[in-house]
Amino acid sequence: MNKRMTLFYDCRYNADVREIGINIPFALDRGQMVLNELALKRGRSFRYYRPKPLTDEDFQLVHTAAYLETLKDPNVWGQIFGLGKPPMKDGDPHKAVHKLLSEIRIKAGGTVEAARAALKRGLAANLGAGYHHAYADHGDGYCAINDIAIAVRAMQREGLAKKVLIVDVDLHQGNGTASIFQDDADVYTFSIHAKEAYPKKKEKGSLDINISEANRDAYLERFQAGMHKALASFSPDLCIFVQGSDAYEKDAAAGSRYLRLTLEQLKTRDEFVIDTMVDRNIPIALVFAGGYGPEAWRVHFNAVYHMFERSQNN
Repeated sequence: MNKRMTLFYDCRYNADVREIGINIPFALDRGQMVLNELALKRGRSFRYYRPKPLTDEDFQLVHTAAYLETLKDPNVWGQIFGLGKPPMKDGDPHKAVHKLLSEIRIKAGGTVEAARAALKRGLAANLGAGYHHAYADHGDGYCAINDIAIAVRAMQREGLAKKVLIVDVDLHQGNGTASIFQDDADVYTFSIHAKEAYPKKKEKGSLDINISEANRDAYLERFQAGMHKALASFSPDLCIFVQGSDAYEKDAAAGSRYLRLTLEQLKTRDEFVIDTMVDRNIPIALVFAGGYGPEAWRVHFNAVYHMFERSQNN
């Protein structure tokens, strides 16, 4: 395969959720920051594609109709974001729900299109999304819709991929994703995460590596061994790389204190994933997942830039 890099992004990824009462320090400008740095590095802007929003029919590839119906209730969104009350826009909670859901449709659409582009061209990245805490029948951990799982089912439905490997390096276990694919032999979920971090109750994935604060120095060694183990037993048609940046020592997430990995350690981790897939001719689609505060974008930039470099050298 002659590999080419494809990016998906929309300015609506940056939408400020503080205006609806959500004061979590999401790094919503990560995608734009990555694009800005790519332009500086290359001396010209990097072309990206605006994704089409997903429909309710797309959502139902993974989520139950009963759950999707509950998303009309502002109180459900308040629970997902841990607010203790519904989000509000211009004094109207239903306007806030419309804003949240329309933005999620766009971001989730980017994940589906990135998976499709990776299968066609080798490498792709959606500069946002990665809502790995959402279950089939309920939202969790700031995640209402599981775009990763939807992308898997969409590729299977379209006959583009049967077996999919999900590599999740977010600080937190992708509990929703693990639950959705728990009994599916065609999907392998590999997660490395902080043992002490949310969620307290971890789901059983295909391969889970719990790193405690006490043994965080073994992170890279255990992660690389886990990758080899996963690929020794599973031959994927596609890898979805859930590239959370919240294990970074400068991330604003409270749980980042458990691992406190350096930018160089994360660069080594992410390049290992990308190189492993490219060298094995496995298409790879990257999504951002967790990342908080003004420094999170640097972790994502290093990974996206390395994907670009690999696309130029093949």
